[in-house]
Formats: sequence, C-alpha cells, structure tokens
Amino acid sequence: MSQVITSQIQLWRQKSLDGTITVEEMRDAIAAIRKERFAASEKSETSRTKRVAAKTPVDSDALLDQLF
Repeated sequence: MSQVITSQIQLWRQKSLDGTITVEEMRDAIAAIRKERFAASEKSETSRTKRVAAKTPVDSDALLDQLF
C-alpha cells in the first residue's frame, strides 16, 4: 500500500473514532481501500500463475523421443 493511502486511512480511522468523518470521506475511504485490494489481488493472481507455470512437470519421454 502506498504511503499516501496509508496516511489517509489513518486520518479517516481517527476521524471515524472521533465521530467527525463525513459521508463523502467514508465514500473516499471505501473507494481507496477497494482500489488497493483490487491491485493486490491482481498481483497475487499474476504471481500464482507464474508459480503454476514453473511447476508444470516436464514429459521426459517426449523429450527423448524428439532426440531420436
């Protein structure tokens, strides 16, 4: 999470605890958090795809057949 978003979330959290947060700020907070979660899920999916591709077993018989 970026430093700007982290500090903004802390500000929203404090305002929420104080009871001074506005509806507009709540909407902004939810939108920012959802955006960060979406970005994190995309990175996770990319990483998972690379790991699966790397673990695909090699068909050694097919490789030997290609040599002969």
